[in-house]
Amino acid sequence: MLPRTNHSFFRRLAAGALATALPAIASAQADSAHVDKTFFTRRDAIYSGIALAGTAGITVFDKRIANWTQNSSVQGSQSRHDLVDAATHVNETPLTIAAVATYGIGRLAHSETVTDIGLHASEAMILTDVISETIRGPIGRARPRVSQNDQYNFKFWAGFTEFDHRSFPSLHSASGFAMAAALSGEIHERNASAAKWVSPILYTAALIPGVTRMYLNQHWASDIVSGAFVGALIGHKVVRYAHTHKRSKLDRILMGSSVVPDGRGGMLASITLTP
Repeated sequence: MLPRTNHSFFRRLAAGALATALPAIASAQADSAHVDKTFFTRRDAIYSGIALAGTAGITVFDKRIANWTQNSSVQGSQSRHDLVDAATHVNETPLTIAAVATYGIGRLAHSETVTDIGLHASEAMILTDVISETIRGPIGRARPRVSQNDQYNFKFWAGFTEFDHRSFPSLHSASGFAMAAALSGEIHERNASAAKWVSPILYTAALIPGVTRMYLNQHWASDIVSGAFVGALIGHKVVRYAHTHKRSKLDRILMGSSVVPDGRGGMLASITLTP
C-alpha cells in the first residue's frame, strides 16, 4: 500500500478534475449578459491552455497513482472488481443513446423543453466524442495496462488503429462531464437557484466513469482530468451558445419549428413539434 499521503493525493485528484473542468463554466454563467460572437472564444483558449498545463503537471504522478490503483488493497475482491466493471459501462454510448432518446420523447410528446434538452445533450455528446477521438488518434498514448512503468509512451497516429494506444483523453470522463455540463446548463437556463444544488451532484456523478477506468487500469489520472475538461467545456458551450443565439435553420427543423410572419412585418419562430 502507498503511504497515506498518496491516498490523500488520490482524493484530491477528484477535486482537481472538478477544479480543472469548472472555472470556464462558473465564469460564463456568472456573466449571463455576455454573448460570445463565436462558439470557441479567446477566453476558452486561455482556459484550455491552463487545463493543458495542469494535465501536464499531473502526468508526473501518473505512474505512482496507477500503481496504487492496482494495489491489492484497492482492487479488493472479485465482487468489487465486477461492480466497478459494471459501472464503467456508463460511457459515451448509453449516454448518447439516452440523450437522443430524450430528444425523441420530447418530439413525440410535443414538449419544447424536453426536446430542447435532448437536442443539446445529443449535440454535446456527439461533439465531445468527435473532438476526443480527434485528439486520441494522433497522440496515440499507451494505456497503463500495456505501459505500467512509462506514462510517456506515445505512438503517434496509432490511436486510430490500436485500442491500447487510445488513452488520452479519457472518453469515459469526457462523456460523463459533457452530459453533466449540458444538463447543468439547461437547468441553469430555467432555474438558476436549482442549478446551485443539482450541478454539484451531476459533476460528482460525472467523476464515476473516469475513476472506474483508472481502477481497471485503462487510463492514467491525467487522461481523466483532460477528459473532464474537454467534456465540461463542450457541454457548457453547446448549451450556452444555443440559448444566446438565434436558432439556425437546422435547429428549427430539429426542434420542429417554422418561421412565420408576426403580422407586423417581422418574423418569429413557431414551435410545432410534429413527430
